[in-house]
Amino acid sequence: MFKFKIGTIILFIISIFFIGLSSKYNLATELIYSDIINRFIREKMSRLFGATNLPVGDIISVALLIIILLTILNIIRRIFGHKNFFGFISRFFWGTFNLISIFLFIYLLLFGLNYHTPPLGNSLVSKYNTKYSTNIRTNVDNKKRTEIFKFLEEKAVESRKIAMSSNVDYNTSNIYGVSNQAVEGFNVISDAFPRLSGKFSYPKKTLIAPIFDFFGLDGRYYILTNEVSLNDKIPSVYLPFITSKYMAMQRGVVKEDEAIFYAYLACINNSDAKFKYSGYLAALSMVSESLRVNDKIDYNNFLLQLDPDVKSDLKLIEKYKNSYGSGTKYMNTFKYNFARINGDIRIDGVDTQVTNLLSIYYSLFSYKN
Repeated sequence: MFKFKIGTIILFIISIFFIGLSSKYNLATELIYSDIINRFIREKMSRLFGATNLPVGDIISVALLIIILLTILNIIRRIFGHKNFFGFISRFFWGTFNLISIFLFIYLLLFGLNYHTPPLGNSLVSKYNTKYSTNIRTNVDNKKRTEIFKFLEEKAVESRKIAMSSNVDYNTSNIYGVSNQAVEGFNVISDAFPRLSGKFSYPKKTLIAPIFDFFGLDGRYYILTNEVSLNDKIPSVYLPFITSKYMAMQRGVVKEDEAIFYAYLACINNSDAKFKYSGYLAALSMVSESLRVNDKIDYNNFLLQLDPDVKSDLKLIEKYKNSYGSGTKYMNTFKYNFARINGDIRIDGVDTQVTNLLSIYYSLFSYKN
């Protein structure tokens, strides 16, 4: 095992210092770390690991899993076979501390401090009030949720008619084509959200699909390589949105609701009709789930009146999600606790968080798209 090292103590203290500093000055964290330092690192990593079609992140993940399992077995063997038990425990403690210090610093450098940026909803309101010299406050309630639902249903029906006439076929066999088209949407909205600009590697099809299925993963964003791997079972109607969601994470968006919101904007501002429909459909799915939790009466009424074709596509997405394995609940628990460890202590589900963001956005801006 490892021995005590003063360097890792200093590294740990530096990491804690930056966590505290970024939490207190979240606007400065966004301007200096997220938009300059971290963005520069992420773009360089994308160039490096985007040079191959193989998802390096998948390979590293499997390798790390094997190393962790072997390490656990080795520790158990040493505990029962080591003569100097307390000496072993001491070396084990410091070895573990050394590893945690190193990985914590790397995590913060590559990803972690992005959690400590201003909440997107607050930023939207603040920037709007600053730009137009107003003092608008938004209030998200069930009335607003139903208004958003009706808008999304209308746009879904409208965009579906156009999308179905398109000969373009988006599926996981052509992830490059999907990703290339998704970039257009990000180029459009990056004028309003500069942090989404830049050149990044395209998502890749995962090599470990059974693991993705078991844990209910549509895709994975890999911190160490700034790569995205996608599940090969994602329905074609849902694929443009999911691709855009994980591409937003590549651009430093760490909170899932914010990544989904940016993906929605990137889809509906895309010139491709199937991207538009995928964005409206995915958002409609989440808003309807939020209504089911917060207002079951309106939810049931809207579901009965929903366009049959749109409802059929929503059921297709639901069927895909229902095919997730039993590991889904463990992954959801992990995501929830991981967010809380990083300072995101919201208790609402992701669907409600996304609905809140959409409600704030459409309270400030008209229903243009």
